[in-house]
Amino acid sequence: QVLYEKYAIENGLPFVSFRPQYIYGEKSNKWDYIDWYFDRLVRGQPLPIPGDGSQKVSLTNSEDVASLLASVLNDEAAAVKQTFFNCGTDQLVSYDEVAAMCAEAAGISDYMIEHYDGSLGKAKFPFRLTDFYVSPDTAKEKLGWKGPKHSLVDDLPWYYESYKARGGLDKEMEFVEDKEVLSATV
Repeated sequence: QVLYEKYAIENGLPFVSFRPQYIYGEKSNKWDYIDWYFDRLVRGQPLPIPGDGSQKVSLTNSEDVASLLASVLNDEAAAVKQTFFNCGTDQLVSYDEVAAMCAEAAGISDYMIEHYDGSLGKAKFPFRLTDFYVSPDTAKEKLGWKGPKHSLVDDLPWYYESYKARGGLDKEMEFVEDKEVLSATV
């Protein structure tokens, strides 16, 4: 991608680059971000979250990503002039909030988050150790994108049903890395 972008810029070719972050959705092929939470919740396992869990992340429904990609048609010249667009929702949630929303979607009221020192690494945690989100403000301003139509909290009930349908409840899991990072914290 970087080589193509460099080539296009050097040769004056018009192009637009969208940079999506943490996508989920019915037509997405990436399930592990949110599955990580359900894998532990449905098995009564603690959720090892690095740091204090307040780190912010943007999780974007694939349909919102598609609408942002299509928004280039609103003003192709502006798109080419801007060139790069962050592609994501502006609805930020913390890692702990994702845990609470997933628990609610699964009907689980008794769950445990265990925070650990991020210097121990990620273990199997699906996100970065720090805040990681993008702002779609430029796409809104330059392309007239109206913003996301989906929210994670509203999407989690169907996501959880999809998790079950994909065999999530029946997966064999050992949580070795979770246990290692949590035992190092004690």
